[in-house]
Amino acid sequence: MIKLLDQYILKNYLNKLFASVLAFTVTFLIVDVIDHLDKFIDSSMPRVEIFRYYLYTLPWFISIGLPMSFLLATVFSMGMLHKRNELTAVKASGISIHRISIPLLIVGLAASSLSFYFDNLVVAPSLNKRAFLEEKFFQKRSKRWSIKKRDIFRHVQPDEILGIKRYTYKTNTAYNISLQKFRNDDIIYRLDAPTMVWDESAEAWRIPRFRTRAWTMDGQFKYNYVTTDTLLRLNFTPVDLTSTSVKPEEMNYWELAGFVRKLKQNGIKDPRWEVNLHFKTAFACSSFLMILFGLSLSIGKPRSNLAVGMGISIFVIFLYYGALKFGQTLGYKEVLSPFFATWTGNLIFLTAGSYLFFKTRT
Repeated sequence: MIKLLDQYILKNYLNKLFASVLAFTVTFLIVDVIDHLDKFIDSSMPRVEIFRYYLYTLPWFISIGLPMSFLLATVFSMGMLHKRNELTAVKASGISIHRISIPLLIVGLAASSLSFYFDNLVVAPSLNKRAFLEEKFFQKRSKRWSIKKRDIFRHVQPDEILGIKRYTYKTNTAYNISLQKFRNDDIIYRLDAPTMVWDESAEAWRIPRFRTRAWTMDGQFKYNYVTTDTLLRLNFTPVDLTSTSVKPEEMNYWELAGFVRKLKQNGIKDPRWEVNLHFKTAFACSSFLMILFGLSLSIGKPRSNLAVGMGISIFVIFLYYGALKFGQTLGYKEVLSPFFATWTGNLIFLTAGSYLFFKTRT
């Protein structure tokens, strides 16, 4: 009987979970389309590119909607069981509410694990691809402090400028580079290469082939084409390029962990990267926490109206998101360590949810 009861509860719960995820995703999609409509029109973005833009955005919408969906699905599924007096019959047969909550808690644990891999293997690469579309079509409207992934320019020396058409942090490769030297306002030397790759052992940039052009004081022009590997020692490393061309959320957990290690090895202190690293694991636990809190709300207020339960659920989820973001800010400002900045909110909600869950009469 217990197995059949578990299956019945899970079936009802998963139906409501799917409906909640769909509702939140569609809502986010509509709001985002309205918000970006002027950008699409001003940039004359083709329909195919708009479709690709939202194809890459969809996983992120699903990710941020999952915690809300788990909480609402829990409150609604348990609330309907209360409304139909099915929980009363379950308790009359000697089965505790805590016992029938076990399948939902197991779903929460499994969902937290899957959410971690979904965010890092699907969401992060999709956001990276979306960022290229934003850079391509919205660049003119972007703010001056926005992240640039294309057309990167760096001062190598006071009279030298390096231009990079595109940089890929995963392979530490810069494409279509151009190093130019100036005397006053006149260019006197230019080096062009299709690729430039970081050589870890030499701690320098390696270019496999390149062209050079030089202009002398008397107006003479010299051209040279080199096909042998050459090392360039510049005043920046892949760490410097990555920190200015990639957002932390566009990296998966393992890439971000490796980048944090490189920052520490190079003596660079930038807490936002480590804070976002711990945030990826902290946010993955939200599914389990929301189910735990939803059970606590449902059990504690068995006769509450479903509309009241929905209102309380929305308040809880925004309180949870606010706690996570507030912790992130404290981590960025180095008020708290990166780990405690991102995990304190989870620990507070876990403690409060567990207390309410085990305190209530079942």
